[in-house]
Amino acid sequence: MKLSKAYINIAIIVISVGIIYSLVPTIMLYVKKIPAPYLNTQAAEKLNGNKGDGFEFIVLGDTHSGLIFNDSATLKLVRQMNIEDRFRKLPVDFVLNLGDVTFRGSKRDYATYNKIRSLIKWPVISAIGNHDDDDDKSGTTYFEENVGEKEFSFIDRNCFFLVIDNSTGDLSEKQFEWLERELIASKPYAHRFVAAHKSPVSPYQQSWYRPELSPWSYRFMKLCEKYNVDIVFSGHEHLFSEKSFGGVKYIVSGGGGNLIHFPDPDGGYLHYLVVRVIGDYVDYEVRKISPPFWELLTYYLWKDAFYFIKSVLF
Repeated sequence: MKLSKAYINIAIIVISVGIIYSLVPTIMLYVKKIPAPYLNTQAAEKLNGNKGDGFEFIVLGDTHSGLIFNDSATLKLVRQMNIEDRFRKLPVDFVLNLGDVTFRGSKRDYATYNKIRSLIKWPVISAIGNHDDDDDKSGTTYFEENVGEKEFSFIDRNCFFLVIDNSTGDLSEKQFEWLERELIASKPYAHRFVAAHKSPVSPYQQSWYRPELSPWSYRFMKLCEKYNVDIVFSGHEHLFSEKSFGGVKYIVSGGGGNLIHFPDPDGGYLHYLVVRVIGDYVDYEVRKISPPFWELLTYYLWKDAFYFIKSVLF
């Protein structure tokens, strides 16, 4: 009996130490001085001098900065991202965030996001998500002040990138006209990539989210097909999924930190993507990241247990 009690005490101590250790990076983040923000255009300007047709860029979505669960998970992703160049392979040029960069778009949330961006080794270019303008103020938004333009294009080496604002779940006629002009301008480049917060087609058939029923969806996808877009990246759904339509890949990557509620086998896990471009070729890898230990104990074990029991019973 005494021996068993001793083992229990040791287990409690080990678990407590693990929880505290996994929380330290988040505590350090919150006491960190708030850095000056930089805008999307400033991040894109840093790519102007890049030479050669071989490089990598990192993609993630839905960091939802400003909530401790999200910040802790994102920090673990950032630590892994920052060693992507450890084997001196292809250079990593930048990081692309697919929107919902903040929890609720408040000034405090953007301060936290700026801290997280400052820890990433490479320039971060961010799309706007539906939660990033939740706290509008007097005609301007915190997104514009901290991140910059909501729609723009930029060039890196032999690739043309388009960032669009579909945070409302739709695209206006003016946006479609701009999009087609930009796609025409992209023709001389080897590859075209589009980044948006919301996918034009739901990656998960069991989801309530059905963008393909909206008029903009099919029109947008036909434009991407017409102008040979390689990949459309989006977030919003907190999972990983890939679909192909009309020769275009549609990749949803919403595992950048926000609590994941989808089943793990269906793509419901924390992750980011590493996209590799070599001349005419493009491929990518998914980096699945385990949650911080304290978050594993308080949420993810129970989520996985729920889906396991559900699969057994039903």
